[in-house]
Amino acid sequence: MRAILVPICGLAIILGLATPGHAEWPERPVRLIVPYTVGSMGDVVARLVSGSLQSTLGQPFIIENRIGAGGNIGTREVEQAHPDGYTLLLAATNNFTINQFLYKDLDFDPVKQFEPVTTLVNVPSVIFINSEVPAKSFAEFVTYARANVGKLNYGSPGTGTTPHLSAEAINKMYGLGMTHVPYKGAAQVVTGLLANEVQFYLAGAGVGTAQVKAGHLRALAVSNPHRLDALPDTPTFEEVGIKGINANNWWGVVAPLGTPRPVVTRLRVALCAAVASAAVKTTLDQLGDVPVCNSPEDMARQLTDEAEYWQRALPELGVKPE
Repeated sequence: MRAILVPICGLAIILGLATPGHAEWPERPVRLIVPYTVGSMGDVVARLVSGSLQSTLGQPFIIENRIGAGGNIGTREVEQAHPDGYTLLLAATNNFTINQFLYKDLDFDPVKQFEPVTTLVNVPSVIFINSEVPAKSFAEFVTYARANVGKLNYGSPGTGTTPHLSAEAINKMYGLGMTHVPYKGAAQVVTGLLANEVQFYLAGAGVGTAQVKAGHLRALAVSNPHRLDALPDTPTFEEVGIKGINANNWWGVVAPLGTPRPVVTRLRVALCAAVASAAVKTTLDQLGDVPVCNSPEDMARQLTDEAEYWQRALPELGVKPE
């Protein structure tokens, strides 16, 4: 009898079945902290997957926006949370691979102090310009900007964000002479771009695709290796000659360091099922987001590699820690 019970108990543990003293996760609602504003691309992705997670795992996944300090406030809250799987964090390029080199008072390293779960999606960046700018290609925009140095502005959802840093890299690489205008979120930048307060915005496809189709904006290039279904006529960075600039953003999920591995594994499976579902995938395609769903180990390597890139890039861009 003992020889039979041991493998059965082992199977119960592997499958995550509830046993006395080992309740199955989740038993209560789970908080997913989004350290960015309501309506931002990350917030949209989080809300897209949360409904699927509730259906799969049987508990509500409550989105809580904890904004401020470039994502550091919400990130810090989760870093200090109990590692039981009931407080999770939406991770992104900014709060995981850039901020530790931008903020002097950030006393923790996001790459080392969380449990990676999975990268949900890559968000290729698109160069959007106001349609009043007399340029219909990236090459024409470069020529126009160089002829009007100091007269053009580029927008971003905040100083130190990926759209700011990547746009500044293009600004410097091509000698465009544009002035940075930071806003308080992506929606505000689009409003400024449509009003011609800024003429250039580097952002995820979903931010401006509808306005491109309406003729109010133009899309000059996309950072994805391949053209996007949402913008099939927009060439890639490679096609227009932009090289060596990491302009992609991404959204993923991490948990506090020490979260049990079975919880991480179960959560990753549910997240990957969510982004693979027909309804979510259709919306992601419309937004220009590319599903990823890598392993925790692959996500960890991604974080390390990107952090090394930004640590080298920031001094070259003249961006100093605040």
